[in-house]
Amino acid sequence: MKSVKIGNINIENPICLSPMAGFSSLPFRIICNEMGAAYSPTELVSARSIRYNGIDKSLRYMRIAPEEEKITAIQLFGSEPEDFEAAIETILSTPVLKEVSIIDINMGCPVPKVVKTGSGSALMEDPKRAAAIVSACKKKIAELCLNVPVTVKTRIGYNSEDKGKPEFAKALADAGCDMICVHGRTRIQMYHGESSNEAIAVMREAVRGYNIPFFANGDITDVKSAKKIIEDTGCDGIMIGRAARGNPWIFEQVTAGLSGRDIPDLPGVQDRKLMLMRELEGRLKYLPEDVAVREFRSVMPFYIKGLPGSAQIKVKLCSCNKADEVKEILGID
Repeated sequence: MKSVKIGNINIENPICLSPMAGFSSLPFRIICNEMGAAYSPTELVSARSIRYNGIDKSLRYMRIAPEEEKITAIQLFGSEPEDFEAAIETILSTPVLKEVSIIDINMGCPVPKVVKTGSGSALMEDPKRAAAIVSACKKKIAELCLNVPVTVKTRIGYNSEDKGKPEFAKALADAGCDMICVHGRTRIQMYHGESSNEAIAVMREAVRGYNIPFFANGDITDVKSAKKIIEDTGCDGIMIGRAARGNPWIFEQVTAGLSGRDIPDLPGVQDRKLMLMRELEGRLKYLPEDVAVREFRSVMPFYIKGLPGSAQIKVKLCSCNKADEVKEILGID
């Protein structure tokens, strides 16, 4: 794929990790970037929480490592422009966060507890509010005399009959959005059913004349599906989500395949186990051991999926509370 520019940031290889709650930890993002992901946004964080509770409560989800990640992105969600303004001012004045490269706004999360607040994919039903949020973010960043692009990740629609929301995409572009990424499912679909490349293409065409990059996301599981979504939608870049869980090597494979190079084989059993431990040990650097291991229980099964005896190993891993227990079950010295 050709390089693209998000604001003033050059993205050499526009193949990225899609932000995922529970999975987009800092160590996992670093791993994905090493494997070829251009950049990897954080998990979604509440702009309102930052505004009223400060940074401490949300910091663990927003941790970035500019030296290792190179390009960093913090993803925010909310429904009030003022919340975003306050959150951005706090983020860009906090030493551990102010070097962030991109502010990404979640306008696609379908989870009920997010949607009922008017956030996430609910914003697709209110394009004026969505545009106001983008404008407020851009304005606040300009007031701070900084040059941080604002991007949006959204969906093809809210209701089951939606087949793309071209006017919504235009509203975002008119408000100054520096990049739009569209996931090919509606809010009603959640993460079920097929992702629609055709609906993504409708939104892509709507903003083609705005000279901003457009990314596509949904059902990208290998080189073949990556090529198809690019061909079907005319997108400038792609984001890979669920297929990367426990499989950061997918970025290495897709990058090679799209470049016409030989696709590297997936790693063997031992390498997968070692990568699992690497991510867990990365989490241990900033979380108490019991918390890190407990939260990692939902991630570990993806690393061992398909391995001999994986069902029995999964049961044992999901009762672990210490890193040494995980090592013992995996047979790692």
